[in-house]
Amino acid sequence: MNSSGPLLIRGGYLYPADERERVIPDGAVLVEDGRITAVGGTAEVEAALTERPRTIEAAGKLILPGFVNPHWHDMFATRFPFKGTLRDPSDREDRPAFMALGGDIQQISMMFDSFYDRIDLLGPDEAAAIAKYSMWTQLRSGVTTLGDVGSFNRPEALTAAARELGMRLMVSTWASDAVCAPGETRFRRTRDAELVLARIETLLQDCAADPGGLVRARPTSVYGVNMTDELGAGFAGLVARYDVPFATHLGALRNEVEVMRTYYGATPVRRFAELGLLSPRFMAVHCAFADEDERKLLVEANAHINFSPAKYGPAGESTLTETGAMPEFRRRGLDLSLSTDGAPMPVGGMAEAMRAVWQAFNEMSADPTEVRPSDALAMATRIPARGLDWAAEIGSLEVGKQADLLLVPATDWRYLLNPRPLEGFLALGGSMDVDTVLVAGRVLVEGGRPTCFDEREVETGYLEALAAFSVRCLGVDPDLVGTHIRRARRAVRSD
Repeated sequence: MNSSGPLLIRGGYLYPADERERVIPDGAVLVEDGRITAVGGTAEVEAALTERPRTIEAAGKLILPGFVNPHWHDMFATRFPFKGTLRDPSDREDRPAFMALGGDIQQISMMFDSFYDRIDLLGPDEAAAIAKYSMWTQLRSGVTTLGDVGSFNRPEALTAAARELGMRLMVSTWASDAVCAPGETRFRRTRDAELVLARIETLLQDCAADPGGLVRARPTSVYGVNMTDELGAGFAGLVARYDVPFATHLGALRNEVEVMRTYYGATPVRRFAELGLLSPRFMAVHCAFADEDERKLLVEANAHINFSPAKYGPAGESTLTETGAMPEFRRRGLDLSLSTDGAPMPVGGMAEAMRAVWQAFNEMSADPTEVRPSDALAMATRIPARGLDWAAEIGSLEVGKQADLLLVPATDWRYLLNPRPLEGFLALGGSMDVDTVLVAGRVLVEGGRPTCFDEREVETGYLEALAAFSVRCLGVDPDLVGTHIRRARRAVRSD
């Protein structure tokens, strides 16, 4: 299905996610040289054909733009480090972790800073195998574009995996030069800011020369509590010099505000404003805990707000309900986009994030039109594409844009007599329903399986790399690792 020549996807329930929020029940998309050359009703598109194209029959399927996940981390290499034993099958002894109950900010700061040097312990082959599997879980769930906000992996491994898988990536580095240690009242510098900046600048230069157009780069700060003013000012310089967007976790947890004030002398949003980073190209991730003046700063800057609604409950974060900031930002005209965040295991995908925002915002406002299914789709496609400064190429199905799209079957009992299949998908569907994924007109997933590699080999490579890294560099008991790997292999499908 990846041979040359025009490609016609026809007969599906088409949601272009364009500014007009159109819905085309019998829709078609024509692709030539990786770009969309026609989009509309099937009869209309076919009437304009000048040659016989290859065809994908999409009858009974949703045709959606590829999901754009602008806030993601490859954290799969951290599967073992913080557990002395495997998780018990029972959840009855679970206790709130460091993100819960307002957040243990000092512990988070210390842990995040420790990642900086540990990433370098990953061998190139280990990094490559882990990156490919982690990014495959995103592609499989319909994400055609990833926005990295710092990963526990080598950036060069992530960019290589993106090119190999055929998906788009806005890559970054894990950036930290300070900690807020427990029992102290001022940040402690942990490394030279110039060293941290040099890494991201090298990455910016390398990605600017990317010949395939799949990979871009941006500076990101993993967390304000891990950033000196020197590092922040350096980020501002890179953003201006390379004309790129910037992202950071900001105002994510209740206790962050007081810790930032105590250790750095300013609350989170004010500090980034003072460093010259607030602008329309500034992506504030999770930004729930901002006072009224800080909210005004974000609105005046026309900043981009990103959040991960399907992730907060399992982590014990009160990002949505405690302050109500997210719906307010949207009502005040800011771009508000969805993301998955990252974890040591696959997390809920963009489909789950769409369901979460549709349900949560409407419940919070007691208004079922606060976020409609089509709004949720825009927040997972067109709007995050703007936040990545990639909207001219991706995020909606429009003539001239890259042909990044998904097909989702919609003919079973969940959709019977429902004239709004996108609503049915959000109510009862999810990531595993994604059947076909195209990037630049190239079919990468078909029937839920990769078209260009053996999925079993990728899974095996990941497990072996994780085991080797955990034993060699993190001091995890080899028997513990072996037990976990054997359990994982038993769980892998046998078909």
